[in-house]
Amino acid sequence: MTLALLVVALLMTGIPRGNAAELWDFIRVGKNFVAGPKWESRSGKATVQMKDGRIDIQVSYVDNLKDNAPDQLGYKSIKISGTLGSDGVLRATCTFLDTDANPVKLTGRYVTRDELQIWGEKRKVVTQKEIVFSHPPNFEFFGFLKQDARDE
Repeated sequence: MTLALLVVALLMTGIPRGNAAELWDFIRVGKNFVAGPKWESRSGKATVQMKDGRIDIQVSYVDNLKDNAPDQLGYKSIKISGTLGSDGVLRATCTFLDTDANPVKLTGRYVTRDELQIWGEKRKVVTQKEIVFSHPPNFEFFGFLKQDARDE
């Protein structure tokens, strides 16, 4: 038994690890035509993983999140996969999971910016990350937001 655990541990150390997916805030804004056209928004969480020019996003709406684990997604409703260019332009395919809807091509933008904030006696550098996709024919958009803070 000990030998088997040692072999498994040695094998696991040789497996390359990928970048862990980060949890981002998600919002979808679009028109609802049920009782006449009106703007409607839905929010949730998304895991976003960027590595080697690729981006993979999985979205879960607020009503589908796991109750006891706010840092984990529940039932996933949308999957977005694509490429990230050096200029911040994203080209991706959006799949609405468990529906008959065809996958949709999306073009978006990834933007980061740093700002200095003072929290009491501490100076922090806050990095704002944004991903925005407009959904053709531009009557809908998907937005992803993440904020990280570190000491200056």
